[in-house]
Amino acid sequence: MIRSLSATAMLVTLALPAAAQNRAADFSWSKPLATGGTVSIHNINGDIKVVPSTSGKVEVLGFKRGSGRGLDNMKVDVVESSRGVNICVIRTDLDSYCDEEGMHQNDRRSRWSRDDDWGNGRVNLEIAVPTNLVVRPSTVSGDIDVTGAHGDISANSVSGEIILDKLLASSVRANSVSGSITVRIDRLTGAGDFSFHSVSGDVLLELPRDFGADLSMSTVSGDVDSDFPITLGNGRMSRRSLNARIGAGGRRLDVSTVSGDLKLRMNK
Repeated sequence: MIRSLSATAMLVTLALPAAAQNRAADFSWSKPLATGGTVSIHNINGDIKVVPSTSGKVEVLGFKRGSGRGLDNMKVDVVESSRGVNICVIRTDLDSYCDEEGMHQNDRRSRWSRDDDWGNGRVNLEIAVPTNLVVRPSTVSGDIDVTGAHGDISANSVSGEIILDKLLASSVRANSVSGSITVRIDRLTGAGDFSFHSVSGDVLLELPRDFGADLSMSTVSGDVDSDFPITLGNGRMSRRSLNARIGAGGRRLDVSTVSGDLKLRMNK
């Protein structure tokens, strides 16, 4: 198995790519938050892009895309709490709302029913976040791209690719039902665990040379391809699972996938 991851709109300039700044946003919000708070992002149909903030503020841009009556009912809402802020894409005609716990929907109609055109519209979120805050992005249908986050990082997408780049991370968690997971860590800042789950998609980790972990992997169809030394020791290997040590061990690295490989690469 072993063969060689609705607030009031204001006009703001964010620390986002120039292309984003040159487009008219349908929603914008900006505010500083206390150090250590959490920025939770909840989308339904649309991508999430997170970059470091250079202003010390959380800065949010929302861009509507697509067509249909559902698009007019799609809103971005921001709710602050003692723990940080929740940023939610909601749909008013389905009685969805945002609170301290995230996004909720009272109307139980299927978002994908034949008389509902939710799938024709999407909201892409582009968010600048200071590095002293924790980031928690999630979307149902869309890609997640996070650059330069610090600390404990997690991301979830049902259908979409997850890319976590240039991290200074203690722990990382990412889940995607249909999509690959790519994680690039510049520096490890703690001994937190790593956890990655995908039904259909590879997990690629690019890690510092001193990386070590106790690996637990389960897969129906997948292999491990590692630049790091892997030893079984008292671990176990079977056709569908592997328990082994990477380097000197230490943190836990849990990977599960039905169809996908685990690839471990050393940073250059």
